[in-house]
Amino acid sequence: MTQEARADDDGYGEGQGLDATSRHLIEQYGRPFVQGDILFREGEPSTHAFLLHQGRVRLLKRVRMVERSLSVLRPGDLFGEGAIIDGAVRMSTAVALSDGIMLSLDRTALRAIVERFPQLAERILAQLVRRLRDAEDQIEVLMLRDTQSKVVSALLKMARNQPGPVELTVSPVDLSSRVGLDVETVKRTVQRLRDQQYLRIVGERVEIPDVDALRRLYALLGTKHELRGER
Repeated sequence: MTQEARADDDGYGEGQGLDATSRHLIEQYGRPFVQGDILFREGEPSTHAFLLHQGRVRLLKRVRMVERSLSVLRPGDLFGEGAIIDGAVRMSTAVALSDGIMLSLDRTALRAIVERFPQLAERILAQLVRRLRDAEDQIEVLMLRDTQSKVVSALLKMARNQPGPVELTVSPVDLSSRVGLDVETVKRTVQRLRDQQYLRIVGERVEIPDVDALRRLYALLGTKHELRGER
C-alpha cells in the first residue's frame, strides 16, 4: 500500500475516536464481522457496497483454479462498489482477516451518505479515481514479460515521482497481486534488488533510497530486452 493510500485512513478509521457522524453511520448501517468470515463470494449478485470502519479484509480472485490475493483493505477503504451498477455480480471474494465493523450500503444508502456527508463523498470519489489509476498501472505492468521489470515498474509507480528516499508500506502478497506473480517469485526478485542495493527492506516496508537509480535500472532492463528483440 502506498503512503498516499495510508493517508486515506485519517479521520475515519481504527484508532480514531468516534465522532457523532461515525456513531450515526454505525448505528444505522454498521455490520460487525469476525475473523474468517466470508463477507461475499466471487460470482454472487452484488447488492451492497461496504465501507470498512474497523479491522482488515482481504480481497481474493480465482485465476486458473487458484485464488490470488488482490489487496488487503484497511479502515476507510470502500469495497464491493460494483453494487452501484444494476445487475452486477461480485468480481472477487472478501474474507475478514480480523474482527471488525463495516458499513453495509445499498444504492439508496450510498446516495444518501454522499448527499449528506460531502467530506465522506469526497473520500469515496478519491478512492474510486485512485483505483482506476491503479488498474491502468497494473495493466501496463502485466504487459511486461520480464519478472524484474514487472517488480521494478510496480515499485516506481507506487513511488509516484516522489523524491527519494521513498518508503512504501507493501507486503509481498500485496506486491504479488500488483504484478501478477506468485509470492515466492516476488520475494526472490525483491531480495535480488536489495542485494544490488536498489532497495532496503524493514518488515513490510520497502525503502527506495535512490529513485533515480531504480529508474535507470528499469530503463536498462528495457534496453536489454529491445536488443534481444523482446517486447
